[in-house]
Amino acid sequence: MRTPVSVAVVCGADGLGDALARSFDRMPQATLRWICDDVKRAASIGYGPETAWTMDFDELLQDEDLDAIAFASPALAAPWRALAALEAEKHVFVDGQLRCASADAERLVAAATRGNRSLLAQTPALLRPEVLRLHRLIGRGALGEIYYVHARRYSLRPEGDLDLLRDLGLELVALALDVLGDEPVEVTATGESYIGRERPDVLFSTLRFATGINVHVHLSCLEGESSEQLSVVGSKATAVLDVSESGRSLSVAANGAAPSVFEELPIEPGDRIAYRQAPDDSLRLACARFLTAVRSHGEPSVGREAAAALAVVEALEQSSRNRGAAEPVASRAEQEGKVVAFRAGGVTSVTRQLS
Repeated sequence: MRTPVSVAVVCGADGLGDALARSFDRMPQATLRWICDDVKRAASIGYGPETAWTMDFDELLQDEDLDAIAFASPALAAPWRALAALEAEKHVFVDGQLRCASADAERLVAAATRGNRSLLAQTPALLRPEVLRLHRLIGRGALGEIYYVHARRYSLRPEGDLDLLRDLGLELVALALDVLGDEPVEVTATGESYIGRERPDVLFSTLRFATGINVHVHLSCLEGESSEQLSVVGSKATAVLDVSESGRSLSVAANGAAPSVFEELPIEPGDRIAYRQAPDDSLRLACARFLTAVRSHGEPSVGREAAAALAVVEALEQSSRNRGAAEPVASRAEQEGKVVAFRAGGVTSVTRQLS
């Protein structure tokens, strides 16, 4: 019987991290060794006697028997903490999309590669049932040839400062890259401000891929609604993914001019197929994927997708500042020719390129 992976969970205020800790605690492949949190909460939360509590992050780094550290949010994983964990030979899990400079994310990728450690940093929403189903539809060619992708995210008018690209666009970009399994080579972005804010209230952008596919992204806080959708338009059908918390769903509409068959169902032009909403088990799936990567002892799984999304957002910011001028997208590691990323079974791995 294989030894379970020992995990520490770094929690935040107001119970942030409780769900993550419970997920690891319930998995036979893991042992919840540490909770890094306010020790005063320890008495009110029921974990086994093998789980220790601390407020000192350094205790986790110094524990030679600890295999992995899981952060309950990107803020808690602030690049120096995640980097310190990797340099202390711990595998790292981050519940959420990294929010730092792409150069900092690339440093995490490089540290994981150097130490042969696993690094998973993405929002569990990428593992929701409707997203996984969309992956399967694309993978088996049910949509036909992919023409383009349209993604939009709207927010109600903000009371305070709102950065469209960082606050609304980052996770949407990460979703688009994940669905296509690719990274753009060039982007353009233009923004407008209508209500007197220093930042744009609305932004239109295009991500261009070497395959010829374009992703069109529309971000706005002026539409009078809060919504998030991604449409994948193919030669046979269009899939519409609603990823907002209140409207999670996936539907497919026929694109042809004549009756046809979709997934063995006869459909007419304009017919729409709506899939049943399955329970959201994405956090457990993310934890399980991480543990599998840790236990596989193969190529290190890394936060490559997180670094790629950050690089795209930075390029979009630069294009917007330059009034829509095309901006190339290339991570620092790729520019130096030192790291080659590839996909293997849904987990991105990294290998060093021989010079």
